[in-house]
Amino acid sequence: MELNNLKTGDSLLLDAQTGASLLELHLSGISLIDLPGSDSHPLASNPYHPSALLTPWVNRVRNGNYSFKGKNYQLPINEPALGNAIHGLLARAPFSLIQQTDSSATLEHAYKGEEPNYPFPFTFRYTYTLTDEGALEITFEAKNTGTNPMPFACGWHPYFSFPDTNAADLSIKFHPISRFLSDSQMIPWKEENLQGQTEFIFSQEKVDHVFRLKAMEKHLTEFIDHKHHRSLILEQSSLQFPFLVVFQPEGYHSVAIEPMTANTDAFNTGDGLIELAPKEVFSGQIRLSIGK
Repeated sequence: MELNNLKTGDSLLLDAQTGASLLELHLSGISLIDLPGSDSHPLASNPYHPSALLTPWVNRVRNGNYSFKGKNYQLPINEPALGNAIHGLLARAPFSLIQQTDSSATLEHAYKGEEPNYPFPFTFRYTYTLTDEGALEITFEAKNTGTNPMPFACGWHPYFSFPDTNAADLSIKFHPISRFLSDSQMIPWKEENLQGQTEFIFSQEKVDHVFRLKAMEKHLTEFIDHKHHRSLILEQSSLQFPFLVVFQPEGYHSVAIEPMTANTDAFNTGDGLIELAPKEVFSGQIRLSIGK
């Protein structure tokens, strides 16, 4: 599925049958989305999970096991190398088109509670809009359609790159309070205060962390291409999405910049976990634009 804004010339391409994933994005004539691992894996089995929607949990649940309201659940282990349940249930699920214009589309997946160890039905809607101001706005909306409370988190897993640019040319600026160091299962075990550090230069340090963000209505992340003096701005409310994962995969020239409502393993730690009451709706928005 393709969307085009005729006023700005911006465009995007979606795969509705694989998690409504963003395959291409062109803003101000710049191609911004990378799909690492796609040379050897189709999107539905790509181990890097590019552009994946992460819900109803984000990142990992340790050993796939969690408890909610006094009952224990065992999720399927779909990260066998580390023994975890990873990236939720909808990353590769088919979505149906609900509404479309030239420059906007709303897609929906109705989860019926079919996984016995996540028996909480909900609907999830994605809306992608290419605005007349030259931005991409993405709205995430989840509604608990069941009769019981449900544990919930939401995140997005895009990889961004710039044409004719290497990872060594890139840095990222944002407003973290701390970052988490991970154990052998890639589950956070220690929170490290960053002492005011706001920029991370990929040629100088390996970055693969969950960051806790400063609470701001309008949190801006600037992904900078120093070679061509340009940047991508990702805007989120860090009250709604108080975590950001930044991951630069070895051997590639893109960077995953992942807004999250909760921390990794929140189904066990409760860090950022949302409890949606029956009929309650979560709604959040992320905005992408080229830096001026």
